Amino acid sequence: MVVAGVGLAVLAQWWATERLARSATRAQLVTPAEAPEPHAVLDRLCALGDLPKPRLAISPSPVPNAFTLGRSRRHTTVVVTRGLLEALNPDELGVALAHEVAHIRHRDVTVMTLASSLAIALAWGTSTAGRFIRRNSGPTPFLQQVRDLPTAFVLGASAPLIMVLGLIGLLAQLPLRALGRCRELAADHDAAVQTGQPALLAATLLKIGTGDPIPRTDVRAVRVPMMSLAAARPAARAWWSTHPTIARRVDRLTCQPGPDR
Repeated sequence: MVVAGVGLAVLAQWWATERLARSATRAQLVTPAEAPEPHAVLDRLCALGDLPKPRLAISPSPVPNAFTLGRSRRHTTVVVTRGLLEALNPDELGVALAHEVAHIRHRDVTVMTLASSLAIALAWGTSTAGRFIRRNSGPTPFLQQVRDLPTAFVLGASAPLIMVLGLIGLLAQLPLRALGRCRELAADHDAAVQTGQPALLAATLLKIGTGDPIPRTDVRAVRVPMMSLAAARPAARAWWSTHPTIARRVDRLTCQPGPDR
């Protein structure tokens, strides 16, 4: 069952990631005529890195952020929020999109999709089993209880397994989040090298990382593997976060190694 669940999770993520993410963020694909500036930046960055140009979508979210999603270098979409376009000047937008292009160059979305498949399959299976238990554990008439004895036996026998799977799924998030933090630092480094402007990227991260707007929808809540410029909701604990802290990223970009915060 686990193998089948993992296989289905991989296939579903492989083909439906872009549609799910665009739906969650209400992002719409835009043409060069509709958004000339970000398209021009992507043209330049992809020509510099000898990469196929990704599709560009704009989300109406006021939170400044950008996401990369897709199943391969040739099937990739960069989602930019309206808040990012309004918050950044052309130079800052260039280094922000260079970070997303770096994710494409490193195939980070593919890596995270494959790495997260088991955890997502376990989480989905545990959630489904939990809903089934809640639906069948309410008070019922005696005759209905007699007819449901086989179901009750199955539930009783599988409860420990469901708890173990839930614990494994939770623990599996730790290496995945650590991998995500490493890939974000690598994308920062690649973007700084490609643009030759590490200080500008550091300033851009500080600018969007200290904004006041709080996102209403965290795309990761719908279990869509994707790489974003900034964490939608930074975790209180660094070891549980999907992104390194802004302070650590700025230290790395400005060659000021500090403690692992």
